[in-house]
Amino acid sequence: MEDKDFKKIETIGTTLPFKAIIFDMDGTLLESTEADYLAWQRIFERYNQHLDYEKYVTMLGIRSMNVITDFLGFKRAEDVRRILIEKFDCFVEVVNEKPVVSVPFAGEFLKAVANSNLKVALATSSRKEKMNLLLTNLSFIHYFDAIVTGEEVHKGKPEPDIFLLAAERLGIDPIDCVVVEDGPIGVTAAKKAGMKCIAITATTPADRLHEADLVIESYEGVELSELLSRL
Repeated sequence: MEDKDFKKIETIGTTLPFKAIIFDMDGTLLESTEADYLAWQRIFERYNQHLDYEKYVTMLGIRSMNVITDFLGFKRAEDVRRILIEKFDCFVEVVNEKPVVSVPFAGEFLKAVANSNLKVALATSSRKEKMNLLLTNLSFIHYFDAIVTGEEVHKGKPEPDIFLLAAERLGIDPIDCVVVEDGPIGVTAAKKAGMKCIAITATTPADRLHEADLVIESYEGVELSELLSRL
């Protein structure tokens, strides 16, 4: 019997306190923060602006189009569209130089969630082409019952729209959903959506994730039902 089948049988009869888990992507499942920073740094330099890491951290969780309008200062729709293409091209260059890997033990945890009776969604501020590139390369994309990307909502994080749309696509009430995030902006969005939130300190210190219902340092050794029972 395959391990996947065994895990499915193991969860039968287990009553979990929630019906769905919604994952952020960058920093939560993938160690993509450095690649994203380097790509944005190249874009900022192209337009004669400097981007240090401290400033970049304030951009985490914000949609690319809002970075272009609010940080780079380009407001015209044609400029935004052009720079979005340039940003993705830069990101591909960076990833080709140094491939993105998963957050340690994220694959094991994601597999355990997918093999439970929970629905699984991805809600990422990243654009669809970036999401497809990364999750396909790491063979993660098939784990999700629903996916929402940044360009599909009118308001990005810290507003709750992206998580609410993910819950809607799963057919699950927001109160029955748990969000897994790595950044304070995403945690705020999850709480505004009326969802419980687990924060992992993969990119952000625990003291900046205080709004979360539970903070974990790693997925290593995490047992799903025990984790959810702590919320």
